[in-house]
Amino acid sequence: MRVVWLFALFAVLCSPQVALGVCVLGDYSVGGEFERSVAVLIGTVVSERATPESKDLYEGVTYTVKVDESFRGHAPATVELFSENSSGRFPMAKGEKYVLFLYQVADRLAADNCGNSGLVAEKQDVLTAVRELAKVAHESQKPN
Repeated sequence: MRVVWLFALFAVLCSPQVALGVCVLGDYSVGGEFERSVAVLIGTVVSERATPESKDLYEGVTYTVKVDESFRGHAPATVELFSENSSGRFPMAKGEKYVLFLYQVADRLAADNCGNSGLVAEKQDVLTAVRELAKVAHESQKPN
């Protein structure tokens, strides 16, 4: 019986759909997520489109987001964010403004649904911390 349970656990953990939906990072603090993100920004969703499955990723939705303010990374005026159709999805609504901690998955940007990303209206404490982190990071940069 123990072998059956171990096999079942192994199968669940090795399944990409399940594995991607599990919160596996130990540090979801604002500072920790800020440091490991390729970009941190405030953006407004302007459109969305269905995205078919590829050899590297499941199907999902690609959101076009207008960058309103950038705190980390070099974001262009608009970015495309992918949200896969799994338990790890980060759904967004057209016209809504979000604070977004972005990471690279394959050739796409995404937001971690376990992290601090979310609607600006609901993340004022996160936004305050991000502004302070961005200020400290900017002040510690050395001029060329």
